[in-house]
Amino acid sequence: MQNFGEAIQYTYVDVQSNEMENYPDITKILDRVRLPLTVINGEPRFHGGFSKEMISEVVSELVE
Repeated sequence: MQNFGEAIQYTYVDVQSNEMENYPDITKILDRVRLPLTVINGEPRFHGGFSKEMISEVVSELVE
């Protein structure tokens, strides 16, 4: 977040919680991905692991 400041917001969601009702498109694919799942702007981007560099690269492209 240091590089982007308040330009981004993030949320951690427990995929076994009722909060998943807010993400029906993600619920549909959970049986096909490995956790952790990183979703950016509603689009699944990484699963099975991630790094801050991976996320930073995608976010940089989006804010350009």
